[in-house]
Amino acid sequence: MPLSSTTLPRLDGRTVLVTGANAGIGYWCAEILAAHGARVLLGCRSTQRAEVAASSIRAHAPGADLGIVPIDLGSLASVASAAASLDERVDAVICNAGVKAADRASRTADGLDLMVGTNALGHFALLAQLGHVLADDARVVAVGSLAHRFAEIDPETLAQPWTGASLRQYGRSKAALMALTFELNRRWRGSARAALCAHPGYAVDPLTPRRDGLAAVPGWARALASLSRPFVQGKDSGAAPVVHAAVAADATGGDYWGPGGLLEFRGAPKRVAASEQVRSTEVGRALWRVAEEMTGVRFPG
Repeated sequence: MPLSSTTLPRLDGRTVLVTGANAGIGYWCAEILAAHGARVLLGCRSTQRAEVAASSIRAHAPGADLGIVPIDLGSLASVASAAASLDERVDAVICNAGVKAADRASRTADGLDLMVGTNALGHFALLAQLGHVLADDARVVAVGSLAHRFAEIDPETLAQPWTGASLRQYGRSKAALMALTFELNRRWRGSARAALCAHPGYAVDPLTPRRDGLAAVPGWARALASLSRPFVQGKDSGAAPVVHAAVAADATGGDYWGPGGLLEFRGAPKRVAASEQVRSTEVGRALWRVAEEMTGVRFPG
C-alpha cells in the first residue's frame, strides 16, 4: 500500500528535487510528495515528458506546487546547467534517474560508460554543484537496488570498458551510487545535512495504478500480474521507502530503507542491510577520488 496521509507528515514549505520524475519510481515519489504539500522539482531529460507528468500529478494532487528542471544525467554540461539554474532552497534531493539496460558500447555525452556515468557519476556531479541551494539540514537520498548485493566495485577499474552482463553493470552502477552516498554522509558529519539510500523492492508496472502518460499496461497483463501481488508490488508502493528516507523523522544519515517484507520485494518501509562493500570507508574514499577524476567536478570545501 502506498504512503497515506496517516504515515507521512504534511510537507508544506519544503522543496524536493526528484531526478527522473516523469516515469516509474521517480514519478510516484513526485506525486506522493506533491500530494502532501511539498513543492516538487521534476528533474527530467525531456521537458515534454516532464510536462505530461506534471499534468498527471495535478490531476491526482489538486493544487500541486511543481517546477521543471531540464537535466540529462548523462551529460556533465547538462548537469552543470541544471544546477546553475536553481535559485531556490532545496530541502531534499532524490537521486532516482538512471539507465536500466545498455549494451557494452553505450556511452554518455562525455564518453563515460552509460550506466555508471548516468546512474552514479551524473548524480555525483549534480550534488557537488548544488551547494548554493541545499538547505542547512538538506537530505540526499540515492535510489539503490537489490542488485547492488551482487556487484563488485573496484574503483580503479570504474573507467574501464565493461565486458560483463548488462544486469551486473546495472548492479555495479547502483552500488557505486550507494557507496558515494554513504561517503557523502560521512563527509557531512558535524553538519545537519544527511545522505542515505533506499530501494523500491520488486516494483512492476502491471501492479501500478494507471496514470495518463505513463507506461500503458494491457488489461490482460494487469489481471495476470494480480496473481503475483503477494510477492511483488506496484511502483507507487515501491516509491514509499524512498519518500520515507527523504522526509520521515526517523530516517537518518547513513540509513538504507527498503520494503520490509519477504526478500525485501514488497512491504512497508523498513531499515534494511546494505552490502559491506558499499558501506566500506576505504571503498568510499577511493571511489570518491575516482568520481572526481572522471567528472572533473569536486565538492566545495
